[in-house]
Amino acid sequence: MGYVTLKDVAKQAGVSLSAASRALNGRQDVSPETRKRIEETARKLGYVPNRFAASLKFQKTHTIGVIIEDNANPFWAEVLKGVESQAQEKGYQIILANTSRSYEREVKAIQTLIQRRVDGLLIAPNQEKYDDLFMIRNLGVPFVIIGRHIKEFESLGIPMVYSDEVDGGYRATRHLIERGCKKIAFVGAQSYNTASIERCEGYRMALKEAGIEIDSRLIKTGGIEIDGGYKSVMELIRDGMQFDGIFAYNDLMAFGVIKALKEKNIKIPQQVKVIGYDDIPFSALITPSLTTMRIQKQEMGKESFEMLFEKETKVLDTILIERESSELK
Repeated sequence: MGYVTLKDVAKQAGVSLSAASRALNGRQDVSPETRKRIEETARKLGYVPNRFAASLKFQKTHTIGVIIEDNANPFWAEVLKGVESQAQEKGYQIILANTSRSYEREVKAIQTLIQRRVDGLLIAPNQEKYDDLFMIRNLGVPFVIIGRHIKEFESLGIPMVYSDEVDGGYRATRHLIERGCKKIAFVGAQSYNTASIERCEGYRMALKEAGIEIDSRLIKTGGIEIDGGYKSVMELIRDGMQFDGIFAYNDLMAFGVIKALKEKNIKIPQQVKVIGYDDIPFSALITPSLTTMRIQKQEMGKESFEMLFEKETKVLDTILIERESSELK
């Protein structure tokens, strides 16, 4: 048995196709009795409106494409939750695409979603290059950048929703300095990642303000997963670097940092204090529990959806969450 059509509803209710359409679309030019009969018939038959046909007629699909690097990452899962709640409130559906931090997959996802005639795109770009984003702009498809501050786009009026990364990096580093750390390593993401660049900028500002010499050998960049943090710490130890504090780009890297320190029997926080970034749920559950900078993840998701219509940029504050990994002991 195929889908129940509007024609089936009209025939069963004994009305014209146009009358059935007007009644089910809330038009007022149908008598209450007829409307009730049509609605009851539609309910009995299990009629579901054909949104694709409606989108062809009204040039609107009420669908938004969301492109992120990995929805299994707890950070993006929280952002996505914010997007979904706001979309549902406004009567929109979302189509999700994961890129696994691949520029090629990002391009393919954009092309696929535009072919699906989405009303707009929310995208957390890979940042290797921006050709695909300029393509979206040239096509006139509304889009918002999530979680990245791309300075080149400011003058183009492209809306972005991101955290104040420089301030967050400054306060994270300042926290370690206030806990007595004098040799602080920064374990960052890929060299082109703007969030990492700005967090490192804040790190440098805090060190300079405190009169602590910036040692480039204590700054590492690499993958943004647990393995990236682990490898960075192992490299620091292998190179004979001395450090008493580590600021990790995100909580996942901080988990890798803690794993490496434990393997080397380095006590946390007695010998090395650790701070992460994001405040994903697991950060409070590991041992020691992780001090971190909380990003307002669901708020970021909600704001990014709203920015599709408001066309403005939004900068969110970060919040210091103090836990055991940076305690004074």
